[in-house]
Amino acid sequence: MYKLAILDDDEDWCRIAQRFFKQEYTVATYKSVSTFLWELEVLKQYDLFLVDFVLPAARHELDTDGIAIVTALKQRLPRSPVVILVTAYMSKNELEVHGKQICPDADGFFAKDAGLEILADQIKQLLTPGTTELH
Repeated sequence: MYKLAILDDDEDWCRIAQRFFKQEYTVATYKSVSTFLWELEVLKQYDLFLVDFVLPAARHELDTDGIAIVTALKQRLPRSPVVILVTAYMSKNELEVHGKQICPDADGFFAKDAGLEILADQIKQLLTPGTTELH
């Protein structure tokens, strides 16, 4: 079973996503960048990350938006995980057009209002061997 970590300060969305994905994935949620960053050793066990685009600043990290977190995950973890940048501030169409420009290190992009079924399909596609990036 794949392991999924969600970093998002929206507790309701985390709870909904965790319930939705718990049948197919082992799911952990993080609501704080500080907590998330301190658990780098634990983060090595995850195959997939959903990272919110807009996050409150961590106490000891100056650059802690979703883009910085995605880049840090790709650079700091020994095996490159699948990372999807999640946002409520952009539409699916905007992300399709501008996602890679905003965050080149992300493997995928998801607009929260698009529905979790779409996210589930995207995750399955990204976790399929031979697929490294979603266009």
